[in-house]
Amino acid sequence: MAAVDLVIAQDFVGPIMCSCPVELGAQGAKQHEFVRVELGQVSLVGAGPGDPELLTVKALRRMQAAEVVLHDKLISDEVLSLCNPKAELVNVGKRCGDVKDRGLQQQDIHGLLLLHCREGKRVVRLKCGDPLIFGRGGEELLFLAEHGIRAEVVPGITAALGAAASCQMPLTHRGASNEVRFVVGQDKACRLPPLDWAELAKKAPKQTVVFYMGMRSLERICTHLLDNGAEESTPMALIESATFVREEMAVVGSISTLPGLAKSSGVGGGPVLLILGPTAAFPQRLHEITPRCPVAAMTVPYESKHVSHIADWVTLG
Repeated sequence: MAAVDLVIAQDFVGPIMCSCPVELGAQGAKQHEFVRVELGQVSLVGAGPGDPELLTVKALRRMQAAEVVLHDKLISDEVLSLCNPKAELVNVGKRCGDVKDRGLQQQDIHGLLLLHCREGKRVVRLKCGDPLIFGRGGEELLFLAEHGIRAEVVPGITAALGAAASCQMPLTHRGASNEVRFVVGQDKACRLPPLDWAELAKKAPKQTVVFYMGMRSLERICTHLLDNGAEESTPMALIESATFVREEMAVVGSISTLPGLAKSSGVGGGPVLLILGPTAAFPQRLHEITPRCPVAAMTVPYESKHVSHIADWVTLG
C-alpha cells in the first residue's frame, strides 16, 4: 500500500476507520480500502500548584503510563521526574505576559495533541494547577471533540488552594468572608480585564478575591479598587511560588500598601497570586495568638501602618 495522507473518520470510542487510496491491477485503477487504527488516549492532567506531594494518585498513574507528555513550562523538574522515564517530554508552555517567551501557540498545542493521539499513543497534557481553572483546558477539550476525540480530565489542586494552605490563609472564614472569586489579573492584551470593579471594591471587606496572573497589573488593580471606593486598609497579600518549599514567598499588606511592599521585597520571579479580602490578615492573627510560631512563608510581616485593627478583620473561634 502506498504511503498517503489518511482521511480519518471516528466516533467517540473505539478504533477509527482510516480511508486511503491503494493501487490495484496493471491498469492502475484505484479504490478505497479501510484500515482500522486504534486511537491513543488523551488525558488533561492537573499537576497541582508545584509541590510533587500534592499530585493526585490518578494524575501520577497517568503520568507513569504516558508515552508522550506535553507539559507547561512551569512544571517543576521534580514533578516531571515522576513521569514514565520512556515518555517523550515536550515543553509546550509559555510565561504569562512575557513577550520574549511566547512558547508554542495554542493551535500548535492542539496539533500536537491530535498528532500523537492519531499515532495511537497515550498522551498526557500536563498542566499547572487544575486544567479547567485558567488552564485553557476547555479549549483543548473542544478542539479534540471537534476531531472526534473524547479526552478525560484529571483534576488538580489549583494554585489558590495550594497558596491558602501553605500560607494558612483560608479563602472563607465564618464572620469574615463567605464568598470566593477566582479572576484573572490581565487579559490577552495584558490590560486589566473588564471586571465589575465597583462591585469588587464594595464587597472587598466581606469576600475573598484571588487574582491569577496579576503580578504585572498589581498597581493598576489596587488603583482601580481604590478609585471605586475600596477601603485602603482592606487586607491584601501576594504569594509567589506557592507550595515550593525553598522558593515560596508571601508579601502581605493592604490595598494601599501592597504595590510598594512588592517592589521593595523583590518578588516577581515566579508565578504569583494576589489575594484580596479579610482573610489575607489571617496569618498575622495566628501570629498574634501564638507569637513563637512563625507565620508560614511570610517575608514581610504586618505592621500597624499596613493593616489597621487586624482583629477587626478576622476573629478566630
